[in-house]
Amino acid sequence: MPKEISNKTTEETYYKCTHCGDEIFWNTHKKLTYCKCKKISIDGCEDYIRIGGNEGDYMVIKK
Repeated sequence: MPKEISNKTTEETYYKCTHCGDEIFWNTHKKLTYCKCKKISIDGCEDYIRIGGNEGDYMVIKK
């Protein structure tokens, strides 16, 4: 009997602004989303993710 394979992972990816502390989920459904202080922005879906801001302005968090 074939096994059912799930694409859902147990960890979800968030991007945390190092300035204001906002956490933005990676999948914004193609809607550009800014943190409170507007230092970073995330635009993502199942096919891509675009991160706006400088490399030191955010950190990747797995929950």
